[in-house]
Amino acid sequence: MKKTMILAAAMLLTATTSCAKNKPAAEPAPAKTEQAQTNAGPYNIKSVDSKLKGMAILDAIKKNYAGKVVLIDFWATWCGPCRMAMKEVDAIKPALQKKGVEFVYVTGETSPKANWDQMIPNIAGDHYRLTDAQWKDLLTLLQVPGIPSYMIVNKDGSKAWDNLNEGGYPGNELLQNELEVALSK
Repeated sequence: MKKTMILAAAMLLTATTSCAKNKPAAEPAPAKTEQAQTNAGPYNIKSVDSKLKGMAILDAIKKNYAGKVVLIDFWATWCGPCRMAMKEVDAIKPALQKKGVEFVYVTGETSPKANWDQMIPNIAGDHYRLTDAQWKDLLTLLQVPGIPSYMIVNKDGSKAWDNLNEGGYPGNELLQNELEVALSK
């Protein structure tokens, strides 16, 4: 009886493992979302599958904004220039949001969760906190030397503009101009 049970379990395990191997590669799943509203405006906590690697991470994020212009801000809670830049962007954010621009904030586990949880209610937009491995992988692939760094994504998901190789805040005027160009396409 014991041998029969062990044999049946082994056969079941082999069958399910074999089926799993024959599945086609899955597309990145859309992000999961938690929504909230504060005085700064609505903010959403989003996540991507922690198993995603490389450009699949960015693709999973972009997939959620098809048909929209997106400003992606790569930042960290401990980054003083990142926080200062966010305050500057607040001056142009409401008008751009009314035109349909989505503001997306991406950080990693180097931003302590407690600090991140405390800060994001004051930053209207969508927030992603990647695993440390994903954060490092994405910044390496995008050749980001430092933060803050920014990317503007067109409505079709293609890159409209970025300063990923330079980093630093480019200023409201440049960002607004580049976002307006992307909106006009």
